[in-house]
Amino acid sequence: MRAKKKNATVMATATASTKATPLIHGDSIKGCDDVGNYFNTQAELATHQEMHRDIWYATNNDWWRHDKGGGYGGSTDEEAMIGDRGGEADGIEGLAFLDRVIMESSSQNNKIKFVKAIDAGAGVGRVTKLILLKRYDTVQLVEADSGWSKRSKIYLGRKRSARCTFTCSRIEELLPDRDDSRSVNLIWLQWTLQYLTDADVVITLEKLAACLIPRTGILIVKENRPYGTARADRFQMDTPVGSGRYDITRSDNHHRWLFQRAGLTVSQTEEGVETNTYALNHSI
Repeated sequence: MRAKKKNATVMATATASTKATPLIHGDSIKGCDDVGNYFNTQAELATHQEMHRDIWYATNNDWWRHDKGGGYGGSTDEEAMIGDRGGEADGIEGLAFLDRVIMESSSQNNKIKFVKAIDAGAGVGRVTKLILLKRYDTVQLVEADSGWSKRSKIYLGRKRSARCTFTCSRIEELLPDRDDSRSVNLIWLQWTLQYLTDADVVITLEKLAACLIPRTGILIVKENRPYGTARADRFQMDTPVGSGRYDITRSDNHHRWLFQRAGLTVSQTEEGVETNTYALNHSI
């Protein structure tokens, strides 16, 4: 799948993780959907998601189809991706976070290279254009919808596209090239995991992490979080009845539980108005 939900990109607060996150238990993960179902544990949620998995992805694939004007609509490709005109501000925020992560990693005597990045759930290539190509030599865009994948070449333009490769695949089904095994410097996942079931999030993170260069490889995840009047410790799941698609806004605790299941450690975080951004590394 790909990313994107309405986003606010100001007043972000960044923190570096200096100690290990305590072990999180699935029984602490609770939440509801928009048709009144309440889930007391992650196991209950997982059972529900597995029962609806086929319709979950069929509905979301249809909702994002480029040839049907898919996504959030609007007058530009970026608005179709994120639902508002905040794309440029989001790109500035993302680039600043990446630079902080790189600086922190470099301060630990890690030799950071800027050869290859993967934009996972790339959509039209917004993150590639605004962030990744400004720091990395080449970018592989992985996008599930063939229409958006083709459109990204136009959006990026000839010069940028020449530095990119384009893969049409759902990220949870991606089979990395043999050459990608432990050879990727950075992977960026933004507003993408919300469209996956919990089980597929873990599978996706494991597959992508296997592509990273050991010790210095970085995986960035940016997702929505509950905010405003919503309880910060409860997930909120949208269904086609209320939203036309399936997606889930997870709490910080919920995301960290998924990261732990995938064998990943949080090295830095940033809290935005509606989002959390995480820098992840292999657990040691």
